[in-house]
Amino acid sequence: MEVLIFINVEFYRYYDTRLNEIMKILIEGPSIIAMNRQKPFIRSGYIYIDRGVTVAYNEGAPPPEFEFAEYVVNEKFAVALPGFAVGIGNILEYLFQFDINSKNLANSLSKLSRSELEALIEVVLASLTCSGVTSVISLITNLEEKIVSSLAVAASDAWTRLRILLPLSLLGSLQELESIVKSVARSVKDSEALSRGIVSLGLFIGNEGELNKFSSEWIDTINKAGIYAYVPTEIYRRRYKELANAKNIVLLDPEEPTVPCLYTMPTLWKPPCGFISSDISLLNPRKLLPMLHNIENSDIYTPTYILSHFNPLNNKIGMYSINEGMRTDIVIISFKEPPYGPIPISEYSILKALSNAFYNVKTVLIDGEVVVDNSLHLNVGEEKVRKVRALIEEIESQSNCC
Repeated sequence: MEVLIFINVEFYRYYDTRLNEIMKILIEGPSIIAMNRQKPFIRSGYIYIDRGVTVAYNEGAPPPEFEFAEYVVNEKFAVALPGFAVGIGNILEYLFQFDINSKNLANSLSKLSRSELEALIEVVLASLTCSGVTSVISLITNLEEKIVSSLAVAASDAWTRLRILLPLSLLGSLQELESIVKSVARSVKDSEALSRGIVSLGLFIGNEGELNKFSSEWIDTINKAGIYAYVPTEIYRRRYKELANAKNIVLLDPEEPTVPCLYTMPTLWKPPCGFISSDISLLNPRKLLPMLHNIENSDIYTPTYILSHFNPLNNKIGMYSINEGMRTDIVIISFKEPPYGPIPISEYSILKALSNAFYNVKTVLIDGEVVVDNSLHLNVGEEKVRKVRALIEEIESQSNCC
């Protein structure tokens, strides 16, 4: 058994290195839900990616010049679409949902070393990515340097987009925000994780009183660091003067939808806004998709379009449609065989299956890099999973004995 595990770990390491060096990728054969007006649904087609950018996509067979791609994904009875973006629940609480004492989150986190925390977050991000998630927006409630930097490192290593949302109420000063920005920049091992938007920061403004400490210096820092400010619409209207010069504002719960905007309650949702929830269980798309299918003004398109189009569009994160010239965040979902296939390869059948969370993720590309291949996560291998499994058992044992 030990020999098999060793071979599996080495396989992951080799595969990861090889795929991340690939520049040209051809996806051939699947249906395509592009989520744009030009070619919204293609029954069978191809997507060609060069250096992380979608160069071409169309129906039918690819032209001969694309056949020389360095990596080819050949999937029939499958669909390619933009990856899912989920949020706003605290991923640290999601980590400890198995812990009977997880209500004391600070105590649980304090027991972990930095490397243990990074490993836990990596595996959780990998599990979400294997369910089709390419972007996570997470509101955290602990701004310790160990916590924030571990989130950044884990996202960079797993190569899943993560926006760390900081509550303004917990920031004592502008200097504390600037310190967090510097800490995140120092902690990521791959500087491209920042430049390519794998790791980003957001600022959550919960009530009007929090803006009393705001000044032009805050706005300068937010703009310079590319921080997105999430603001309830009513607060934004009343305090427009303080926020007018902020470049990246995301409005919450507007009366009339206007991009970028997000609703925090399913009963309020209207297109073209996205949807976020503080319910940590809704970070899992297999729970979120059926919930969105049941909202009052939903149709067969709504759940998938919220996760793959409206959420990336309004959070300004990742890829919101398959278009030439866009960075590539794509999931390929197979309906070829049980447990979720075969099904008729039509737009209606595919969207119906997705809205019920009946799907199997075969391949995931994030910013043009293959992260999941043949349902295996290439950046988080068996060695890391084994470490986290032992860690979880230790935490559970401590919980049961206390």
